[in-house]
Amino acid sequence: MKNPGIGLQWRKPVDKSVMQLPWTLTTAPHAVLDILRGCNIQCRACSNTRSTQAKPVDEIGREVEQLMQLRSLDSVSVVGGEPSLHPELVEVVQMLGAKGLKIELFSNGVALDRTLLEQLKEAGVKVVFLHIESDQIRPDLPSGESAEDLRRLREEKAALVASVGIEVGMAVTVHPDHPEQLEEAVSFVLASEHVVYLLVTMWRDIAGMPLIHGNLENGMFGEISGVRIDDFQDTRSWRDVATSLREHFDLEPFAYLGSNFDAEEPRWLSFLVASLHEKGVAGIHRAIRATWVEKLFLATAHRLKGRYPFWQAQHAPRFVVHLLLNGLAGGGFLKNLNIAVRAARRGKALSTKRLLFQWPATFDPEGRVIHCSCCPDAVVKNGALVPLCICDRIENTTDAGAGFNKIRPSD
Repeated sequence: MKNPGIGLQWRKPVDKSVMQLPWTLTTAPHAVLDILRGCNIQCRACSNTRSTQAKPVDEIGREVEQLMQLRSLDSVSVVGGEPSLHPELVEVVQMLGAKGLKIELFSNGVALDRTLLEQLKEAGVKVVFLHIESDQIRPDLPSGESAEDLRRLREEKAALVASVGIEVGMAVTVHPDHPEQLEEAVSFVLASEHVVYLLVTMWRDIAGMPLIHGNLENGMFGEISGVRIDDFQDTRSWRDVATSLREHFDLEPFAYLGSNFDAEEPRWLSFLVASLHEKGVAGIHRAIRATWVEKLFLATAHRLKGRYPFWQAQHAPRFVVHLLLNGLAGGGFLKNLNIAVRAARRGKALSTKRLLFQWPATFDPEGRVIHCSCCPDAVVKNGALVPLCICDRIENTTDAGAGFNKIRPSD
């Protein structure tokens, strides 16, 4: 069954400048490798429900080969458990880099020291996403930690990662009883001298989900008989997130992915931000609006390389050129020029900050699984692509629900 997003056009969320990402199930440039389940902390929102185990390097190699056959990858995220506990992590990263992949590592940061980080940098890690948040039980945070304790630890770990030349991201889960975690995370990342990525995932009770059957290509359905599916619905909608970031930070969305059922309903929403710091102190930031320049760049990159870019290194001069071209194409030339001129002054540091918000899979009243269109965070299971967020709840990948991935007709 073809990916349901192929060839479809739909209304844009928020305003017409928000770019529809052109990915399909096979051309999405990213996937995820789950390399072990062991961990050295406890997290309230952990979706890993399998027994502790570390995958051998050769098994990981077979999985990445399957992923590369199923989609045109530019990068992979290495996750766990806690990947830094894998005894052959450096060898895993070297293997992935040798295949031409860019590597993002997700870690709670407890076991990351300078020696390991330097080895990972040499092996090919491009970004480390630090998962440090309240309610974790971890040795480097006191029980009942304060907001300042959390901020201090995040900044210390971010500075350590950045000091070896690896870019830094922050991964955060927003719980329904602490919705303010979203704004706190955005505020921290915008103010940080070191953190240039933010990944926010809305909490979902994954462990409480019913068993699921199917895969991304053929559709998935859950055994929902006797299950309250309202327990697995979104607590903060994309509209709420977009409104909050506009009102609190003057940010507008840059790009999005809809769902497999409703392409007009974002489940993956990104913001691209030009950020200026001076001597480590946050200055100004500006949300970049997508224009034909970005669409042309994606199309050209795909035509020349056969894959879409997913990760790009920080490069201030190149970003200045991007700002000017974007401004000339209708993205707001004078405001973009203002950022570019300020960035040229002594002591100013220009960075590209990327903020991403994602909503995990859920169910419709018939038990069909609703997920991000083409699911950029897919893993391979039994030779098929499935969403990372629910992979532990998938009983089998062959008993697919025929026709379950149909997109609702536009009104």
